[in-house]
Amino acid sequence: ANTPPRKPTASRDSMPFVLFLALLASATAAPTTKGRRANEQPKVRLVVTGETNVARTTRGARASNRVAQMAAWGGNVTMTIRAAHNTFTVVEVADPNEARLFKEQAERSGLRVEEDQRRYPGPSSSATRTQPLAEETPWGIERVYNGAVPNASFFPSAVTHPLCIIDSGYLLTHPDLPSDATAADPLQADPAGTMYFGGDLCNHGTHVAGTIAAIGGDGEGVVGVFPGAPGLKIVKVFGQAGSPGCGWTWASQLVDAVQRCVDSGAKIVSMSLGGGGPSSTERDAFQTFFDDGILIVASAGNGGSSSYSYPASYPSIMSVAATDSSDAKASFSQFNDEVDI
Repeated sequence: ANTPPRKPTASRDSMPFVLFLALLASATAAPTTKGRRANEQPKVRLVVTGETNVARTTRGARASNRVAQMAAWGGNVTMTIRAAHNTFTVVEVADPNEARLFKEQAERSGLRVEEDQRRYPGPSSSATRTQPLAEETPWGIERVYNGAVPNASFFPSAVTHPLCIIDSGYLLTHPDLPSDATAADPLQADPAGTMYFGGDLCNHGTHVAGTIAAIGGDGEGVVGVFPGAPGLKIVKVFGQAGSPGCGWTWASQLVDAVQRCVDSGAKIVSMSLGGGGPSSTERDAFQTFFDDGILIVASAGNGGSSSYSYPASYPSIMSVAATDSSDAKASFSQFNDEVDI
């Protein structure tokens, strides 16, 4: 019999980082009608898997010609993702009717097709937070350590496996953040690129990074749960240059982003994001990452209900809800049987 999926557990050494999301109110914003660009009319986006199970198409073409085959079915291949020991082909079609026709033809060829799901950043409180006159330690950080944050000698100055943050970027010039963070995806290392990791149009990723790694003892801002965490890896999935705001990303792109984190050496991944629609492609990929020893932490949701948010509600993800300063469940926090902490 197949072993049931296991909810993840964390080692003692990783617990301070694992707990940081409980401090954020960092879960999913309610889906908006705004797309990645203000006037964009999104097409239907599909994820195709199972290519390796089909050696030839009906015309005898090999797998290298499958892009042309999918085009013949009415699909425009936008990207191919190799992650979690699998290959995923992302295809766009014009409308739901074309999506249905594409799926019928693909499934007759032995492929699996499902609609890609949108994922949104969690809301950040940074916009309404007043600038402190001096450095302060948020109450939630003290809860993690059951008292004062340990002194600098408690924290390692170098790490074998860096922490990886998947979000809207990381403002490298921020005075209260470590300056040695780098792009987990080499394609995001170019400052002239539209998805440069070192910029953050909507400040959400920078806010999350500050909760994790804000420098202590510098007289500025706040103190993070791992002050000055060295060697952070960043994957940017929100806030493309030229867009009006954070917008959204896709479940398929999260799978790719986690693979980028893993390829960079990370074994702990932070995702302060989510959406309401589950995806079997995303679920299976995250289970594979978990089986390979990767701890993925995601926010449970900010809807104040028992509804499920994904990817947090997959069995392989550590789902983090929020508490308030009285140690009660925060009024806005999701609560369900997939929440871990």
